[in-house]
Amino acid sequence: MNNFNLFHKKTLHFFSSTVLILFFSACASLPEATPIVKRYCVGQGGGFTGEYTEFSFSEDGKVYKRDFVYDRDVYYKDLSPTDLEYFLNKIIDLGIEFEELNQPGNISKYIEIRVKETSRNKITWGAPNYSPPKDIALLFKELYSKLSERP
Repeated sequence: MNNFNLFHKKTLHFFSSTVLILFFSACASLPEATPIVKRYCVGQGGGFTGEYTEFSFSEDGKVYKRDFVYDRDVYYKDLSPTDLEYFLNKIIDLGIEFEELNQPGNISKYIEIRVKETSRNKITWGAPNYSPPKDIALLFKELYSKLSERP
């Protein structure tokens, strides 16, 4: 009878250990959550060639230039913390993420907010009979100028 109880204890111990090992190894192999990357883009172009130039920055201050040939963003430089805070606050204050503006022209300008590769909002203007709000035009000018400066 003693050997029988000893056998069950060893079997129970082995089974428990195996279950715990499998449980912890399964938890360790779960993929890590990737952070949501929000990009703020400014671009202009169109016209005769149809070419566009686009610069974007992410919330970590990295600036990218869009390579439309290979459909990728290429690291360009870093924004200073002061500029990063200024532009993020300006975008929030103007409500760019929720602004509705779609007045493209032969040559257009745009400001776009993306999460990963999905567009959250894009405002576009350039139609000859349309002038965008002054604060949006000024933001575009400041942002495009700062992002496109050589590093």
